[in-house]
Amino acid sequence: MRFSLKSWESRSDMSTDTNADMSYQNDLSYKLKEFFDSLKVNGVKRTLRKIFRRIWYFLKGVDFSTQNLHDLSIVGNHANNGTALVSTSRDFLCELFTVLRSLANEDFQKERFVDFGSGKAAAIIHARSLGFKRSLGAEFAKELHKIAEKNIEKMGVDEVISLNIDAAEFIPPKDTTLIFMFNPFDETVMKKAIENILKAKKSFLYPCFLIYVNPTVFYLLEDSFELIGKKEFKSGAKVRFYRV
Repeated sequence: MRFSLKSWESRSDMSTDTNADMSYQNDLSYKLKEFFDSLKVNGVKRTLRKIFRRIWYFLKGVDFSTQNLHDLSIVGNHANNGTALVSTSRDFLCELFTVLRSLANEDFQKERFVDFGSGKAAAIIHARSLGFKRSLGAEFAKELHKIAEKNIEKMGVDEVISLNIDAAEFIPPKDTTLIFMFNPFDETVMKKAIENILKAKKSFLYPCFLIYVNPTVFYLLEDSFELIGKKEFKSGAKVRFYRV
């Protein structure tokens, strides 16, 4: 999910850009800029790998494109609290797991990956391919959930489930070991999500961690979870890592 991040550390300068228009990310001009930026940051080999992977998705009919929330069918009472969908890439998720592993050591176990605001299922599919035994996503837009189900089927992955549910009502299962949030919603829903995670924590079977990408309301999490690290990536993405 997408964000509006005005400051990395200052609470007063931060805001969540809900229902933002992110359709420009599907334009050819943006894709060309993204290509040249990737060459600078990632080099030729990694950029070509990314392009070939996208071609492969296209040939399989998999849709991980950016999607606005306008005019979508939303379940629950928080239609105005979410952010536009920008799918998480496999390479970026792999980088996040590498950082978390260095921070968590042996406590990081790949049992179940849970994504709050899972969109078209990119992250939950990639997490499964990167070693998690099971993946589960909560997505409040019916249309995105339907695309997610098709993507899961076309990618031929098992133990990957998308739920059409409001994140404010979603409680992670007891085998959850990693919760993922790509700035999916604003303060209103985040408060409810934290409450639900704390309820679920009482029955968790394993140590659990949380990755929050481009964290506009990180101050809410730090009253409830242990901050174990933070990192800014070459792409500009800012990430906080927590022990739940």
